[in-house]
Amino acid sequence: MTSERVLQPHEVWDRFIDELDRQGQAGSAKDVIVPAVGLDVVNGKRFGEITRVDVLNLSRVAASLGRRGETIKVLWEDMERKEKAQKKALNKKKSAS
Repeated sequence: MTSERVLQPHEVWDRFIDELDRQGQAGSAKDVIVPAVGLDVVNGKRFGEITRVDVLNLSRVAASLGRRGETIKVLWEDMERKEKAQKKALNKKKSAS
């Protein structure tokens, strides 16, 4: 019987960032679930539900894990920008009808 090894916190972070990147490239990272990486407030939330303050705190977690904190900020800001552009285009389309 083999048991799956427990991932180290930095490995959990790396997998989370990889999934955000994949989902972002596929259209939107908003449904990626934030794993348990040291912030109980955001654990289990969808990436699209977290706030700018949450992102800053996640950035600090990344730095504590030896990862670049800017990465999470860039991914979140990109998601926010895409969401706003989609809403703006939808509103523009509705008003043109």
